[in-house]
Amino acid sequence: MTAAPTTPLSEHSLPGDRRSIIGGSSRRIDSHGKLTGETRYAEDITLPGMVHIYVLRSPHPHARLLELDTSQAERMPGVVRVITAEDVPGENGLTGYSQDEPVLTPVGDTLRQVGAPLALVVGDTWEQARLAAQAVRVEYQLLPHVYTVDEALQEGGVRIYPNGNILNTFQAAHGDLQAAFERCEVVLEAEYDTSFQEHSALEREAVLGYLDEEGRVTVVGATHEPHWQQGYIAQALGVDASQVRVIVPPTGGSFGGKQDPWPLVATGLVTHLLRRPARLAYSRREVFDATPKRHPYHAHLKVGATAQGELVALQARILANTGAYDSAGYYIPNYAVTGVSGPYAWQAVDLQAQVVYTNAPKCGQFRGFGAPQGVFPIECALDELSLALNIDPLELRLHNRLQQGAISALGYPVAESLACREVLEALRPRYQHFQAEAEAFNAAHPDGELRMGVGMAGMWYRFGKSGSLRIPSFAELAQDGHFIVYCSAPDYGQGIKTVMVQLAGEVLGERPERIELVNADTALTPDSNVQGASRATYFVGSSVVNAAENLKSEILAMAGEMLDRDPAGLALKEGRVASRAEPAIGLALAEVAGEFDRLGKPRKIAGVFDLSPLFPEATRPEYIPLFVTGAQAAQVLVDMETGLVRVQRMAAVHDVGRLINPKDAHGQIVGAMMMGIGSALLEEYIPGKSTGFSDYILPLIDAAPEIEVIFIETPSYHGPFGAKGVGETAILPTAPAIINAISRAIGVRLRRIPATPPRVLELVRGNSGRYGLQKP
Repeated sequence: MTAAPTTPLSEHSLPGDRRSIIGGSSRRIDSHGKLTGETRYAEDITLPGMVHIYVLRSPHPHARLLELDTSQAERMPGVVRVITAEDVPGENGLTGYSQDEPVLTPVGDTLRQVGAPLALVVGDTWEQARLAAQAVRVEYQLLPHVYTVDEALQEGGVRIYPNGNILNTFQAAHGDLQAAFERCEVVLEAEYDTSFQEHSALEREAVLGYLDEEGRVTVVGATHEPHWQQGYIAQALGVDASQVRVIVPPTGGSFGGKQDPWPLVATGLVTHLLRRPARLAYSRREVFDATPKRHPYHAHLKVGATAQGELVALQARILANTGAYDSAGYYIPNYAVTGVSGPYAWQAVDLQAQVVYTNAPKCGQFRGFGAPQGVFPIECALDELSLALNIDPLELRLHNRLQQGAISALGYPVAESLACREVLEALRPRYQHFQAEAEAFNAAHPDGELRMGVGMAGMWYRFGKSGSLRIPSFAELAQDGHFIVYCSAPDYGQGIKTVMVQLAGEVLGERPERIELVNADTALTPDSNVQGASRATYFVGSSVVNAAENLKSEILAMAGEMLDRDPAGLALKEGRVASRAEPAIGLALAEVAGEFDRLGKPRKIAGVFDLSPLFPEATRPEYIPLFVTGAQAAQVLVDMETGLVRVQRMAAVHDVGRLINPKDAHGQIVGAMMMGIGSALLEEYIPGKSTGFSDYILPLIDAAPEIEVIFIETPSYHGPFGAKGVGETAILPTAPAIINAISRAIGVRLRRIPATPPRVLELVRGNSGRYGLQKP
């Protein structure tokens, strides 16, 4: 397939021929409630007879649970029940999401991290439950613990699981690596490290449970996949999934963290056993102790190139720390290998990643899910290589970009339009401008304490996460003539509800205010499958478009009969069906809805987006190769006396396929970049030490640089109106661009993030970050 012409587009200059809905910065449909405080989050909802859940958690990183005596706690005032592993009626586990992670740890079993749950103490008030938890008598046998992968892999060291500490391995290799390296005139060999990160969503984990009007255990809580959570809850309760309902409420941020099913399963368990409404709300300390973190990587890279700047060979060995429990970490090695290979043409590769258990907090899904930590080492290594070759780093990437249709390092071609060249070319003038400013600044202050540096990084991101390739949705013409869309695309702050309404509105010729969205409720909406990895717009959005198109066809056919006109000559617009040639001739949609009812025809029509025919199960790769590309440049100012780094300016160029909502897309990219700045400079969760925002540093508003966002629109082959995924992509190149800028400013190579002032200063003073270059 040939991509349509690509157009650079800044957020300040939208083309005048845009349609009024797609490509327009529509106000979010949920903004009024959030601005006025009318929106009710899960923790805001109170129901008659509601009980409160306090989780009794292990204070130890590794211990065997020898005794759990709840008798005294059960006699305390206001205590309704203390629930332990023995009370779980179904499977005491999270099979399908996290192997070997119990809902509640049984007596005699092993607690593998601080915060591992032992019991659920249920009280009439939260304070009563908390006090009763202190009365539970617990006896532990303390066991040795490890927090790093090096410790976990030591021969004869701490064994966290009976089968060892390696959860999973993934590798990709092709070409004659040894022969390829022999061709290379410059070889770089170096190690890179990333850190644990906390999601830091404004809303803490909070879940509400109750029995609905049909007696179903209903769980209201933030998640990316309500139908998956329905299954996890049902298997723990030992009931059919039809007896469980999951509703996603307004959510105050997730960034992947709220894909963890544990709080929803625990709340469903209490509701099921007590047959009463129940609320579970984490404290911020619980969030830090018990929720998933970003996987830290240790990456060893060997990269080879010719003197002319042709990338030839890549060898990578990555160790990912998954913490105490699986928590979807099983899939991380594939994402690590994918990220580290990049959108570049290699003649030979040998890539391997392993995910390793430790006693650190469990790690899980986090914006970019394993890709940012893989992009960081390769983009830093390419910057080092460009210095050794005396080649501009942008030109190095441009020359070696993966061509459309070429076989990638993963062993198969990309199945989407690629805009590597367009992205890099759009970044070039900003990057060159940053460089000129840095050269002028440094020349004007040759002996000053401040040095300015400029760095850039590219990336690719796969939004073809493992999951169903057949996504259903529904569109309905209501009796009064407005439209209703049914889908499951949870909105956790990214504005996806607005996007779904825009997509439907574009097809149906209707203003967003007249489109009702029923979203992410397992009793009312179809299963749209996994919504992580920026799949929502591409997959669910395409399904919504198809449902709207099918409904439109039915409406036009019905109106054609009513008006005695050819349906092809009719159009939908703002509550009416009218003749294109004679606009005065038409019907109100409410009249058309009445005719559907009179004839007994359904007004609710199904739609589906199905890529499975394009990727037959027998030959498809584990992950569908749908990729987007982007690149960023950073300008930093480094204080050589203190090691303090200030990001001055950044430019971000990202291919979005087709802009659905420019304002929201811009916000997504800037938000991702701010998160990337945090990972580059500040954020580092330290097991055993980090307890909250008093000792975990986030970038505040004064750390925000001047950011320019440039959109590239290379229409996708399959997405709605040409759109691609965008929610996670912008975090990938931010950290390496900043680290490359710092390294060039100080003349010493940084290979570990975050680049805190002490680490930068240590390199400046000790020059211990020397380049790992070899001349074969």
